Amino acid sequence: MTENTSAYEEGWMLVSDDGYITDLGEGSPSENILAGEIEVVSLEGKILMPGFVSGHSHLWQSAFRGIAPDGELWPWLDAIHRTYGSDFATGDMKAFTAHGAWDQLCHGVTTTYNHTHWLDHDYAIFVEQLDGEMDVPQRFVFSSCVDLAEEPSVWKQRFVDLMAESKQVPTKNFLSLALNLRPYGPPSVAAAQVELAEALDINYQLHYLEQSGRQEMDRSAWPGYREAGVPSGRATFAHFIHVDDTILSESAEAGAGMIWNPLSNGRLGSGLPDISTYLESGLKVGMGVDGQASADISDPFENLRMGLYALRMRDENSDGLQPIDILRLHTIQTAKTLGVDAFVGSLEEGKFADFLVVDPQSPITGPIWDIPAHLVFSCSSANIESVYVGGAKVVSSGEPVDFDLLPLAKEVEERISEMRKRHASTQAE
Repeated sequence: MTENTSAYEEGWMLVSDDGYITDLGEGSPSENILAGEIEVVSLEGKILMPGFVSGHSHLWQSAFRGIAPDGELWPWLDAIHRTYGSDFATGDMKAFTAHGAWDQLCHGVTTTYNHTHWLDHDYAIFVEQLDGEMDVPQRFVFSSCVDLAEEPSVWKQRFVDLMAESKQVPTKNFLSLALNLRPYGPPSVAAAQVELAEALDINYQLHYLEQSGRQEMDRSAWPGYREAGVPSGRATFAHFIHVDDTILSESAEAGAGMIWNPLSNGRLGSGLPDISTYLESGLKVGMGVDGQASADISDPFENLRMGLYALRMRDENSDGLQPIDILRLHTIQTAKTLGVDAFVGSLEEGKFADFLVVDPQSPITGPIWDIPAHLVFSCSSANIESVYVGGAKVVSSGEPVDFDLLPLAKEVEERISEMRKRHASTQAE
Protein backbone atom coordinates (compact mmCIF):
# COMPACT_ATOMS: atom_id res chain seq x y z
CA MET A 1 0.00 0.00 0.00
CA THR A 2 3.00 2.31 -0.07
CA GLU A 3 2.75 5.11 -2.61
CA ASN A 4 4.26 4.51 -6.05
CA THR A 5 4.62 0.78 -5.34
CA SER A 6 2.53 -1.71 -7.25
CA ALA A 7 1.45 -5.08 -5.92
CA TYR A 8 4.02 -7.87 -6.18
CA GLU A 9 2.89 -10.79 -8.29
CA GLU A 10 5.18 -12.86 -6.10
CA GLY A 11 6.94 -11.73 -2.97
CA TRP A 12 8.14 -12.55 0.52
CA MET A 13 8.21 -10.97 3.97
CA LEU A 14 10.36 -11.60 7.02
CA VAL A 15 8.87 -11.12 10.48
CA SER A 16 10.85 -10.94 13.71
CA ASP A 17 9.99 -12.85 16.87
CA ASP A 18 8.76 -9.63 18.46
CA GLY A 19 6.26 -9.01 15.67
CA TYR A 20 7.90 -6.46 13.36
CA ILE A 21 8.54 -6.61 9.64
CA THR A 22 12.32 -6.80 9.23
CA ASP A 23 12.58 -7.28 5.47
CA LEU A 24 10.45 -7.91 2.39
CA GLY A 25 10.76 -7.89 -1.35
CA GLU A 26 9.63 -9.07 -4.74
CA GLY A 27 10.35 -12.55 -6.04
CA SER A 28 11.93 -15.09 -3.67
CA PRO A 29 14.04 -14.44 -0.54
CA SER A 30 17.80 -14.90 -0.74
CA GLU A 31 19.49 -18.10 0.32
CA ASN A 32 21.05 -16.23 3.26
CA ILE A 33 17.60 -15.53 4.69
CA LEU A 34 16.37 -19.06 4.10
CA ALA A 35 19.48 -20.45 5.74
CA GLY A 36 18.59 -18.85 9.07
CA GLU A 37 16.61 -20.46 11.86
CA ILE A 38 13.21 -19.34 10.66
CA GLU A 39 9.76 -20.78 10.24
CA VAL A 40 8.69 -20.68 6.58
CA VAL A 41 5.00 -20.27 5.81
CA SER A 42 4.00 -20.77 2.17
CA LEU A 43 1.08 -18.64 1.01
CA GLU A 44 1.17 -19.61 -2.65
CA GLY A 45 -2.03 -18.61 -4.40
CA LYS A 46 -3.03 -16.25 -1.58
CA ILE A 47 -2.94 -12.45 -1.36
CA LEU A 48 -1.01 -10.86 1.49
CA MET A 49 -2.12 -7.32 2.37
CA PRO A 50 -1.95 -4.95 5.35
CA GLY A 51 -4.74 -5.21 7.87
CA PHE A 52 -7.45 -2.61 7.37
CA VAL A 53 -7.46 0.53 9.51
CA SER A 54 -10.79 1.98 10.64
CA GLY A 55 -10.43 5.69 11.34
CA HIS A 56 -13.78 6.05 13.09
CA SER A 57 -15.57 3.40 15.15
CA HIS A 58 -17.86 3.07 18.17
CA LEU A 59 -17.11 -0.45 19.33
CA TRP A 60 -19.79 -0.62 22.05
CA GLN A 61 -22.51 -0.25 19.41
CA SER A 62 -21.90 -3.84 18.31
CA ALA A 63 -24.75 -4.82 20.66
CA PHE A 64 -27.29 -2.58 18.86
CA ARG A 65 -27.29 -3.69 15.21
CA GLY A 66 -30.41 -3.13 13.18
CA ILE A 67 -31.84 -0.53 15.55
CA ALA A 68 -33.91 2.33 14.05
CA PRO A 69 -33.81 1.02 10.46
CA ASP A 70 -35.92 3.91 9.14
CA GLY A 71 -34.08 6.72 10.92
CA GLU A 72 -31.47 9.17 9.77
CA LEU A 73 -28.93 10.41 12.27
CA TRP A 74 -31.05 12.33 14.78
CA PRO A 75 -33.93 9.79 15.06
CA TRP A 76 -31.31 7.03 15.19
CA LEU A 77 -29.57 8.80 18.10
CA ASP A 78 -32.95 9.08 19.83
CA ALA A 79 -33.47 5.33 19.44
CA ILE A 80 -30.14 4.28 20.90
CA HIS A 81 -28.22 6.95 22.83
CA ARG A 82 -31.13 8.90 24.22
CA THR A 83 -33.29 5.86 24.90
CA TYR A 84 -30.81 3.49 26.54
CA GLY A 85 -28.01 5.85 27.57
CA SER A 86 -28.96 5.81 31.26
CA ASP A 87 -29.67 2.06 31.37
CA PHE A 88 -26.10 0.74 31.24
CA ALA A 89 -25.01 -1.41 34.18
CA THR A 90 -21.51 -2.23 35.39
CA GLY A 91 -19.82 -4.52 32.89
CA ASP A 92 -22.04 -3.67 29.91
CA MET A 93 -19.64 -1.30 28.19
CA LYS A 94 -16.73 -3.69 28.67
CA ALA A 95 -18.58 -6.64 27.16
CA PHE A 96 -20.10 -4.63 24.30
CA THR A 97 -16.74 -3.07 23.42
CA ALA A 98 -14.90 -6.40 23.43
CA HIS A 99 -17.64 -7.85 21.22
CA GLY A 100 -17.23 -4.99 18.76
CA ALA A 101 -13.43 -5.25 18.72
CA TRP A 102 -13.48 -8.99 18.04
CA ASP A 103 -16.08 -8.45 15.33
CA GLN A 104 -13.88 -5.94 13.54
CA LEU A 105 -10.77 -8.08 13.92
CA CYS A 106 -12.52 -11.14 12.48
CA HIS A 107 -13.46 -8.96 9.48
CA GLY A 108 -9.86 -7.87 8.89
CA VAL A 109 -9.69 -4.55 10.78
CA THR A 110 -6.39 -4.87 12.64
CA THR A 111 -6.28 -1.23 13.80
CA THR A 112 -9.26 0.83 14.93
CA TYR A 113 -9.97 4.31 16.24
CA ASN A 114 -12.45 3.84 19.08
CA HIS A 115 -14.44 7.08 19.26
CA THR A 116 -15.95 6.57 22.71
CA HIS A 117 -19.22 7.90 24.12
CA TRP A 118 -20.07 9.14 27.58
CA LEU A 119 -23.87 8.69 27.49
CA ASP A 120 -25.70 9.07 30.84
CA HIS A 121 -23.52 7.18 33.29
CA ASP A 122 -20.50 7.73 35.51
CA TYR A 123 -16.81 7.65 34.65
CA ALA A 124 -16.30 4.09 35.92
CA ILE A 125 -18.76 2.75 33.34
CA PHE A 126 -17.42 5.04 30.62
CA VAL A 127 -13.82 3.85 31.02
CA GLU A 128 -14.93 0.23 30.61
CA GLN A 129 -14.59 1.00 26.90
CA LEU A 130 -10.84 0.91 27.45
CA ASP A 131 -10.98 -2.28 29.55
CA GLY A 132 -13.01 -4.00 26.83
CA GLU A 133 -10.29 -3.40 24.26
CA MET A 134 -7.23 -4.27 26.29
CA ASP A 135 -7.73 -8.05 26.12
CA VAL A 136 -8.44 -8.13 22.37
CA PRO A 137 -5.38 -8.41 20.07
CA GLN A 138 -6.52 -5.51 17.88
CA ARG A 139 -4.47 -2.30 17.73
CA PHE A 140 -6.47 0.72 18.77
CA VAL A 141 -6.40 4.44 19.34
CA PHE A 142 -8.56 5.28 22.35
CA SER A 143 -10.43 8.52 21.73
CA SER A 144 -11.60 9.52 25.20
CA CYS A 145 -14.28 12.03 26.16
CA VAL A 146 -14.25 14.73 28.78
CA ASP A 147 -17.10 15.25 31.21
CA LEU A 148 -18.31 18.73 30.35
CA ALA A 149 -19.72 19.09 33.88
CA GLU A 150 -16.20 18.83 35.31
CA GLU A 151 -13.37 21.36 35.37
CA PRO A 152 -10.50 21.18 32.81
CA SER A 153 -8.14 20.20 35.64
CA VAL A 154 -10.18 16.99 36.08
CA TRP A 155 -10.09 16.37 32.33
CA LYS A 156 -6.32 16.63 32.31
CA GLN A 157 -5.75 14.29 35.25
CA ARG A 158 -7.95 11.62 33.75
CA PHE A 159 -6.12 11.87 30.44
CA VAL A 160 -2.75 11.69 32.17
CA ASP A 161 -3.90 8.51 33.91
CA LEU A 162 -5.06 7.04 30.60
CA MET A 163 -1.76 7.95 28.94
CA ALA A 164 0.02 5.98 31.63
CA GLU A 165 -1.90 2.91 30.42
CA SER A 166 -0.49 3.24 26.92
CA LYS A 167 2.80 4.84 27.97
CA GLN A 168 2.67 6.36 24.47
CA VAL A 169 4.92 3.52 23.34
CA PRO A 170 3.01 1.08 21.13
CA THR A 171 4.52 -2.16 22.37
CA LYS A 172 1.05 -3.63 22.74
CA ASN A 173 -2.40 -3.12 21.26
CA PHE A 174 -3.01 0.32 22.83
CA LEU A 175 -1.36 2.51 20.19
CA SER A 176 -2.16 5.97 21.52
CA LEU A 177 -4.65 8.22 23.23
CA ALA A 178 -6.80 10.81 21.47
CA LEU A 179 -9.61 13.20 22.38
CA ASN A 180 -13.24 12.91 21.36
CA LEU A 181 -13.84 16.64 21.11
CA ARG A 182 -17.34 17.66 22.27
CA PRO A 183 -17.99 21.15 20.85
CA TYR A 184 -21.24 21.80 22.73
CA GLY A 185 -21.94 25.29 23.97
CA PRO A 186 -19.91 28.45 23.30
CA PRO A 187 -16.55 28.33 21.46
CA SER A 188 -14.75 28.49 24.80
CA VAL A 189 -15.83 24.88 25.53
CA ALA A 190 -14.20 23.59 22.37
CA ALA A 191 -11.20 25.87 22.89
CA ALA A 192 -10.57 24.38 26.33
CA GLN A 193 -10.52 20.89 24.82
CA VAL A 194 -8.20 21.98 22.00
CA GLU A 195 -5.92 23.47 24.66
CA LEU A 196 -5.94 20.13 26.52
CA ALA A 197 -4.98 18.25 23.35
CA GLU A 198 -2.13 20.65 22.67
CA ALA A 199 -0.87 20.42 26.25
CA LEU A 200 -0.81 16.62 26.07
CA ASP A 201 0.35 16.46 22.43
CA ILE A 202 -2.54 14.29 21.26
CA ASN A 203 -4.94 14.42 18.33
CA TYR A 204 -8.70 14.90 18.44
CA GLN A 205 -11.73 13.96 16.40
CA LEU A 206 -15.30 15.25 16.24
CA HIS A 207 -18.48 14.45 14.36
CA TYR A 208 -19.23 17.23 11.92
CA LEU A 209 -21.47 17.81 8.89
CA GLU A 210 -22.99 14.34 8.93
CA GLN A 211 -26.77 14.67 8.77
CA SER A 212 -28.22 16.14 5.60
CA GLY A 213 -31.20 17.74 7.34
CA ARG A 214 -28.95 19.71 9.72
CA GLN A 215 -26.25 20.76 7.27
CA GLU A 216 -27.08 24.48 7.27
CA MET A 217 -27.11 24.56 11.08
CA ASP A 218 -23.85 22.63 11.20
CA ARG A 219 -22.13 24.92 8.71
CA SER A 220 -23.19 27.94 10.77
CA ALA A 221 -21.06 26.55 13.63
CA TRP A 222 -17.85 26.87 11.60
CA PRO A 223 -16.91 30.43 12.68
CA GLY A 224 -17.10 29.28 16.29
CA TYR A 225 -14.94 26.25 15.52
CA ARG A 226 -12.45 28.52 13.80
CA GLU A 227 -12.43 30.86 16.82
CA ALA A 228 -11.81 27.87 19.12
CA GLY A 229 -8.88 26.68 17.01
CA VAL A 230 -10.55 23.39 16.08
CA PRO A 231 -9.25 23.18 12.48
CA SER A 232 -5.62 22.15 12.87
CA GLY A 233 -3.19 19.38 12.08
CA ARG A 234 -4.46 17.54 15.17
CA ALA A 235 -8.07 17.46 13.95
CA THR A 236 -10.03 14.84 12.06
CA PHE A 237 -13.67 15.35 11.22
CA ALA A 238 -15.82 12.23 11.21
CA HIS A 239 -18.17 12.13 8.18
CA PHE A 240 -17.62 15.75 7.02
CA ILE A 241 -20.07 15.38 4.14
CA HIS A 242 -21.80 18.73 3.65
CA VAL A 243 -18.87 21.15 3.47
CA ASP A 244 -18.80 24.45 1.62
CA ASP A 245 -15.76 25.86 -0.17
CA THR A 246 -14.65 27.88 2.86
CA ILE A 247 -14.83 24.99 5.31
CA LEU A 248 -13.01 22.66 2.94
CA SER A 249 -10.23 25.08 2.03
CA GLU A 250 -9.64 26.25 5.61
CA SER A 251 -9.59 22.65 6.90
CA ALA A 252 -7.09 21.58 4.26
CA GLU A 253 -4.91 24.62 4.84
CA ALA A 254 -4.88 23.90 8.58
CA GLY A 255 -3.68 20.34 7.95
CA ALA A 256 -6.87 18.67 9.19
CA GLY A 257 -8.31 15.41 7.93
CA MET A 258 -11.61 13.62 7.57
CA ILE A 259 -12.83 10.06 7.96
CA TRP A 260 -15.25 8.77 5.34
CA ASN A 261 -17.75 6.11 6.47
CA PRO A 262 -19.63 4.91 3.35
CA LEU A 263 -21.65 2.08 4.93
CA SER A 264 -22.88 4.23 7.79
CA ASN A 265 -23.55 7.23 5.55
CA GLY A 266 -25.59 5.02 3.25
CA ARG A 267 -27.53 3.32 6.05
CA LEU A 268 -28.49 6.62 7.69
CA GLY A 269 -29.07 8.45 4.40
CA SER A 270 -26.46 11.03 5.39
CA GLY A 271 -25.08 11.78 1.93
CA LEU A 272 -21.97 11.33 -0.18
CA PRO A 273 -18.86 13.49 0.25
CA ASP A 274 -16.96 14.61 -2.83
CA ILE A 275 -13.84 12.62 -2.00
CA SER A 276 -11.96 13.46 -5.20
CA THR A 277 -12.37 17.19 -4.55
CA TYR A 278 -11.31 16.70 -0.92
CA LEU A 279 -8.13 14.96 -2.03
CA GLU A 280 -7.43 17.62 -4.64
CA SER A 281 -7.77 20.30 -1.95
CA GLY A 282 -5.03 18.66 0.09
CA LEU A 283 -7.33 17.44 2.85
CA LYS A 284 -6.18 14.22 4.51
CA VAL A 285 -8.75 11.47 3.92
CA GLY A 286 -9.16 8.14 5.67
CA MET A 287 -11.96 5.61 5.98
CA GLY A 288 -13.88 3.99 8.83
CA VAL A 289 -16.48 1.29 9.32
CA ASP A 290 -18.15 3.40 12.05
CA GLY A 291 -20.24 1.71 14.74
CA GLN A 292 -21.96 -1.60 14.13
CA ALA A 293 -25.32 0.00 14.96
CA SER A 294 -25.14 2.35 11.97
CA ALA A 295 -23.02 0.33 9.54
CA ASP A 296 -24.19 -3.01 10.99
CA ILE A 297 -21.49 -5.10 9.31
CA SER A 298 -17.79 -4.53 9.90
CA ASP A 299 -16.68 -5.75 6.49
CA PRO A 300 -14.19 -3.21 5.10
CA PHE A 301 -14.47 -4.82 1.65
CA GLU A 302 -18.16 -3.84 1.62
CA ASN A 303 -17.15 -0.38 2.84
CA LEU A 304 -14.73 -0.03 -0.07
CA ARG A 305 -17.28 -1.13 -2.64
CA MET A 306 -20.08 0.99 -1.21
CA GLY A 307 -17.91 4.09 -1.35
CA LEU A 308 -16.31 3.54 -4.74
CA TYR A 309 -19.50 2.47 -6.49
CA ALA A 310 -21.48 5.38 -5.00
CA LEU A 311 -18.93 7.88 -6.30
CA ARG A 312 -19.01 6.30 -9.75
CA MET A 313 -22.82 6.30 -9.84
CA ARG A 314 -22.97 9.95 -8.85
CA ASP A 315 -20.33 10.98 -11.39
CA GLU A 316 -21.56 8.55 -14.07
CA ASN A 317 -17.88 7.94 -14.64
CA SER A 318 -15.38 5.25 -13.63
CA ASP A 319 -12.24 7.28 -14.37
CA GLY A 320 -11.90 8.77 -10.86
CA LEU A 321 -10.71 6.84 -7.82
CA GLN A 322 -9.36 3.41 -8.71
CA PRO A 323 -9.25 0.23 -6.61
CA ILE A 324 -5.66 0.81 -5.48
CA ASP A 325 -6.58 4.36 -4.41
CA ILE A 326 -9.46 3.29 -2.23
CA LEU A 327 -7.48 0.39 -0.76
CA ARG A 328 -4.88 2.92 0.30
CA LEU A 329 -7.59 5.13 1.80
CA HIS A 330 -8.64 2.27 4.11
CA THR A 331 -5.07 1.35 5.09
CA ILE A 332 -2.07 3.67 4.88
CA GLN A 333 -3.99 6.91 4.31
CA THR A 334 -6.18 6.29 7.35
CA ALA A 335 -3.07 5.54 9.38
CA LYS A 336 -1.54 8.82 8.20
CA THR A 337 -4.71 10.75 8.98
CA LEU A 338 -4.67 9.35 12.54
CA GLY A 339 -0.93 9.84 12.97
CA VAL A 340 -0.09 6.15 13.48
CA ASP A 341 1.44 5.43 10.05
CA ALA A 342 4.87 4.84 11.60
CA PHE A 343 3.49 1.58 12.98
CA VAL A 344 0.59 0.34 10.82
CA GLY A 345 -1.18 0.79 7.48
CA SER A 346 1.32 -0.73 5.06
CA LEU A 347 3.77 -3.60 4.78
CA GLU A 348 7.13 -1.91 5.31
CA GLU A 349 10.29 -2.68 7.19
CA GLY A 350 10.08 -1.50 10.79
CA LYS A 351 6.29 -1.60 11.04
CA PHE A 352 4.14 -4.06 12.94
CA ALA A 353 3.51 -7.30 11.06
CA ASP A 354 -0.26 -6.77 11.01
CA PHE A 355 -1.61 -8.37 7.84
CA LEU A 356 -4.35 -10.40 6.19
CA VAL A 357 -4.04 -13.58 4.18
CA VAL A 358 -6.79 -13.42 1.56
CA ASP A 359 -7.73 -16.61 -0.31
CA PRO A 360 -9.48 -15.65 -3.57
CA GLN A 361 -10.44 -19.31 -4.10
CA SER A 362 -12.36 -19.73 -0.84
CA PRO A 363 -15.04 -18.79 -1.65
CA ILE A 364 -14.09 -19.02 -5.33
CA THR A 365 -13.83 -15.63 -7.01
CA GLY A 366 -12.20 -16.65 -10.29
CA PRO A 367 -8.87 -15.91 -11.99
CA ILE A 368 -7.01 -12.75 -10.95
CA TRP A 369 -6.30 -10.18 -13.66
CA ASP A 370 -5.47 -7.25 -11.39
CA ILE A 371 -4.77 -7.75 -7.67
CA PRO A 372 -6.15 -4.46 -6.24
CA ALA A 373 -9.21 -4.62 -8.51
CA HIS A 374 -9.84 -8.21 -7.51
CA LEU A 375 -9.68 -7.35 -3.81
CA VAL A 376 -12.06 -4.41 -4.14
CA PHE A 377 -14.50 -5.75 -6.73
CA SER A 378 -14.58 -9.48 -5.98
CA CYS A 379 -13.53 -10.25 -2.40
CA SER A 380 -15.22 -9.96 0.98
CA SER A 381 -14.25 -10.75 4.55
CA ALA A 382 -15.32 -14.33 3.81
CA ASN A 383 -12.14 -14.59 1.71
CA ILE A 384 -9.92 -13.76 4.68
CA GLU A 385 -8.18 -17.01 5.51
CA SER A 386 -6.33 -15.57 8.49
CA VAL A 387 -5.55 -12.36 10.34
CA TYR A 388 -2.12 -11.71 11.85
CA VAL A 389 -1.28 -9.07 14.45
CA GLY A 390 2.37 -8.67 15.37
CA GLY A 391 3.22 -11.74 13.30
CA ALA A 392 0.88 -13.95 15.34
CA LYS A 393 -2.20 -15.55 13.82
CA VAL A 394 -5.17 -14.26 15.83
CA VAL A 395 -8.06 -15.16 13.50
CA SER A 396 -8.45 -18.22 11.30
CA SER A 397 -11.40 -18.69 8.90
CA GLY A 398 -13.38 -15.96 10.63
CA GLU A 399 -12.91 -17.27 14.17
CA PRO A 400 -10.49 -16.17 16.93
CA VAL A 401 -7.56 -18.56 17.34
CA ASP A 402 -7.13 -18.47 21.12
CA PHE A 403 -10.49 -17.09 22.24
CA ASP A 404 -13.95 -18.62 22.35
CA LEU A 405 -16.29 -15.93 21.06
CA LEU A 406 -19.52 -17.79 21.85
CA PRO A 407 -19.59 -17.13 25.63
CA LEU A 408 -19.01 -13.41 25.00
CA ALA A 409 -21.78 -13.33 22.39
CA LYS A 410 -24.16 -15.02 24.86
CA GLU A 411 -23.14 -12.58 27.60
CA VAL A 412 -23.88 -9.63 25.32
CA GLU A 413 -27.31 -11.04 24.50
CA GLU A 414 -28.08 -11.51 28.19
CA ARG A 415 -26.88 -8.01 29.06
CA ILE A 416 -29.04 -6.46 26.35
CA SER A 417 -32.03 -8.45 27.64
CA GLU A 418 -31.44 -7.12 31.16
CA MET A 419 -30.95 -3.59 29.83
CA ARG A 420 -34.30 -3.70 28.06
CA LYS A 421 -35.96 -4.91 31.27
CA ARG A 422 -34.38 -2.06 33.25
CA HIS A 423 -35.51 0.43 30.64
CA ALA A 424 -39.09 -0.93 30.62
CA SER A 425 -39.20 -0.79 34.42
CA THR A 426 -37.98 2.83 34.43
CA GLN A 427 -40.56 3.80 31.84
CA ALA A 428 -43.32 2.14 33.84
CA GLU A 429 -42.38 4.22 36.88
